[in-house]
Amino acid sequence: MVPVIHAPMPLAEWIKHTEADLKLVLHPVAEPLTSHDKPASLAFLIGPEGGLNDAEVDQAQAAGFHAARLGPRVLRTETAPVVALSVAQHLWGDF
Repeated sequence: MVPVIHAPMPLAEWIKHTEADLKLVLHPVAEPLTSHDKPASLAFLIGPEGGLNDAEVDQAQAAGFHAARLGPRVLRTETAPVVALSVAQHLWGDF
């Protein structure tokens, strides 16, 4: 699994143009990531320090993102991508 990291852009633009079989917005009170079947492709929306606000989460969900959590702890923005990719690799193997 080799992640694609996009150049900075407004959140609304990224949400609108992101294409994946499973699009996930990480949220600490959502269903666990384990509740999803293996997708053909995967996109994670990971918020900044302090998390995404409710309007941003709602905007992502309106665009087809599903809220998911990685576990019981709130992770730092710089560690969440590594954990998300590691959990996805553990659950579903290679893409």
